[in-house]
Amino acid sequence: MANELAYGFVGMEHLANERVSVVGYELVWDAVRESVAEHTRQVNAMTASMVEPTTTPSVRFYQPGSGTLQPLDEYGVPKPVREEGYYDVAFPIQGGGTAWGDNRVSRALITVEEANRRTLNVLRRDADWMKRHILASVFEDDSWSFDDPEHGSLTVQPLANGDTVEYLKVDGDPATDTHYLAQAAAISDDANPFDDIYNELMEHPINQGGPIVVYIPTNLKTTVMGLTGFTEVLDPDITPAITTATLNSVFDRGPGHEVLGKTDKCWIIEWRSLPDSYMFAHARGGGPILRMRQYPAAELQGLFTEGFTPDGNLQQTSLIRYAGFGAINRVGAVVYRVGNASYAVPTGYTAPLPL
Repeated sequence: MANELAYGFVGMEHLANERVSVVGYELVWDAVRESVAEHTRQVNAMTASMVEPTTTPSVRFYQPGSGTLQPLDEYGVPKPVREEGYYDVAFPIQGGGTAWGDNRVSRALITVEEANRRTLNVLRRDADWMKRHILASVFEDDSWSFDDPEHGSLTVQPLANGDTVEYLKVDGDPATDTHYLAQAAAISDDANPFDDIYNELMEHPINQGGPIVVYIPTNLKTTVMGLTGFTEVLDPDITPAITTATLNSVFDRGPGHEVLGKTDKCWIIEWRSLPDSYMFAHARGGGPILRMRQYPAAELQGLFTEGFTPDGNLQQTSLIRYAGFGAINRVGAVVYRVGNASYAVPTGYTAPLPL
């Protein structure tokens, strides 16, 4: 069997060349379902720091309160205060799927190895769909309307984009803000964006108490790691001579691929799926920046399987997902474009995605 195994096929290596019809359709179908369930669990775990699931189509997001105490009246009683500082957000829901099909002949001849390969391909397609929809909800800097069949027109919001919403600052005053930034210069010690990114996120009290994580694309890796203040994460297989600064902790990479190190109080994680020259930073102390809407019925959540046969000969196995993403903490992340003085949504990430 191939070196890579879907979760449910682990332990079935010795059956790789056996036909599914001999091993048993139910055994292999169980392996497919187990693989899909574990894939859903892993995707949810990897994105948990930035994505929170919900079945609610819209919510009112309350920001931390501001102000100070008031003088008491002659009876020692303060006046009731009306809570302010909120904005409304909404979440779409879209469907995607893939399938494979066979007939009585191909079904009788398929091997366990081929069933494993088909399953892995399906899981890769779902991972790609999730990645693109998550990133589109981060990179899109305009609100857009989603026509919900049950709840009507919903306005899906981006991160803070300079609109009329005011966000609380640590000095206690609310103000409008934009978290879509850009610089024309290449990253260098003289054009280092990470101090600005850190300050932009930490100026909001909702983001206090947690690390700042910056996901970078591969094409910026060399210049970021070349910064004077960059400290590389240690190779766990090597014990170096202690002649330079070293990092003292292991860090969760979230949806990224590799933790590279730290600079200007920001953890740097390479995410190879990011479009060239676009970074985004997440203040994990502020909680998830997105909510992923799913249907309230449990059987429609996550990636799930369906079987269909129109005539007893042709048979289709479908893998379906319903989900949609929108910003919840609009100041919990910063998107940063390098190499251009103005921000623009990267090609292929304009929300809503057509597929």
